[in-house]
Amino acid sequence: MPSPRRSQVTPLTVWTVGLHALALVTVLWLLTQSALVLSWVMVSLFLALAANPLVSWLEARGLRRGLAVLGVALLGLGMLSALVVTLVPMLVEQGRALVQAAPGFLDRLQHHPWVEKLDKRYDVIDQAAQQLRRQVSGMPGPMLGVVTDVLRNVVAAVTIAVLTIFFLLFGDDLFQALLRWVRPPQRERYARIGHRMKGVVGGYVAGSFLISLIGGVTTAVITLVLGVPYFLPLGLMMTVLGLIPFVGTFLGGILVTGTTMASVGMNQGLIALALFVVYQQVEGNLLQPLVQRHTLKMNPLIIALVMLVGTGLAGLLGALLSLPIAGALQVLMQERLARLHERWAFEESSGEGVILQPHDEGPRDPPPSQPPSISH
Repeated sequence: MPSPRRSQVTPLTVWTVGLHALALVTVLWLLTQSALVLSWVMVSLFLALAANPLVSWLEARGLRRGLAVLGVALLGLGMLSALVVTLVPMLVEQGRALVQAAPGFLDRLQHHPWVEKLDKRYDVIDQAAQQLRRQVSGMPGPMLGVVTDVLRNVVAAVTIAVLTIFFLLFGDDLFQALLRWVRPPQRERYARIGHRMKGVVGGYVAGSFLISLIGGVTTAVITLVLGVPYFLPLGLMMTVLGLIPFVGTFLGGILVTGTTMASVGMNQGLIALALFVVYQQVEGNLLQPLVQRHTLKMNPLIIALVMLVGTGLAGLLGALLSLPIAGALQVLMQERLARLHERWAFEESSGEGVILQPHDEGPRDPPPSQPPSISH
């Protein structure tokens, strides 16, 4: 009677697989619990990459790295202080007035013929007015909740600012320390990949910030000239939405045009629409190509898919950070593809391709040579 076959799954294998699964679940749980902190780190990293070209420019003019970072930090702090002192009170006042006047704007827009046709078919105005009234009525909230939100935002801003300075000061040293764990033959390649990723992501982030700032300032100036009393919040919203590729500028233009029509009249609204179309052409055909020429070179379909995934995972923050992350991953994939092409070209030029036999799992090893016979 043949003896039963022993199982190839040993208790050690079971424990190893179980511990690996437990470790993976623990890591995922830690990432979920620290999502807020990780988002602060990612924002700080991208801000540091955006400020790094200015720091490098100051270094090229003879300043030490620490002094260059200090100068950029003081410049940013000064601009933020000027913004808080001069524009934030006006921005808060205009924003509150805009939110309170939004239901009246919807009622005024409802009397336009084309809006009436749209409303009869889809009932858009009534639903939007109900949502706005509900939001406005629930805005005051408890004082404790308001204070908590303010403190949370202050902590986030201070943490992001400190982390940004640390990334600028010690990011290169940390990267060089991590390279010491790589074998010397591969160290140069990883350093080159890191430098490319830094250039791609930093250039794209800095250019995107600059373009969105230009869009926000242009919107504020246009609406101020047209007599819109809410030019500051509209400019701020266009600056934030301008960071979202493709969709953000379109949504901002609709918001600005609708607010202009409802607040100062149809003629001014049409002028705002025309100026917005002109600016969109300038941004799409001049500003964006200047930014993306030496940074992201990505298929528009991939851009749309990446934005959808990022927005679904992390909302607005995911939409803002998805493309820089995708740009860094694209550098890794391009480097891997280049190495594959080099290997394929070497195999074709050497003519030493291995032909696999059917049902083989790999190339056959040559038969071992027979030892020479020893004659006595």
